[in-house]
Amino acid sequence: MGVDELEGFLLQWTGFAPLLATLAVGILAVHVEGRFVIAIPMVFLCGMAVGVGLNGSGIQLPYIHVGLAMTVILSGVALWAAREYPVVISAVALAVVGILHGHADAQAVSASSGPLAFLLGVLLGTALLLGIGVWLGLWMEARTAPSRVFGLVLMVVGIGMLGGAVVT
Repeated sequence: MGVDELEGFLLQWTGFAPLLATLAVGILAVHVEGRFVIAIPMVFLCGMAVGVGLNGSGIQLPYIHVGLAMTVILSGVALWAAREYPVVISAVALAVVGILHGHADAQAVSASSGPLAFLLGVLLGTALLLGIGVWLGLWMEARTAPSRVFGLVLMVVGIGMLGGAVVT
């Protein structure tokens, strides 16, 4: 793994909000009707690739940090509600979440790094975090106190992010 891949890989692990949000997607994959534990994380990863592509094409999403904060808050609400969600609604919602997070991750590419190598690192780091999130989701299960507490933590972090996004 080169420097660019490592930089992308570590991006998800070094930010508190991306770390929690990615784990939440993995946990939410277990909370989908029918347990689509592979399909939902793959939809999220594909959404991230689309978001990176949009950014690379010069398409800027307005208020991206507000959108990121809202995805963290809504992921927290979904976990706190402790229910199973329909697969189509979950897939569409998490694809949009992936697009927003991928677009934001693409903004972190430095001028000296190779964008494709960086993207590969981001996707590998995200895939590993999603796997850990699925494992946590299987351990926690829906409607349990640990799942709801993690949802509450996400909501608090998301509200803090939203405050920071609105101020800047």
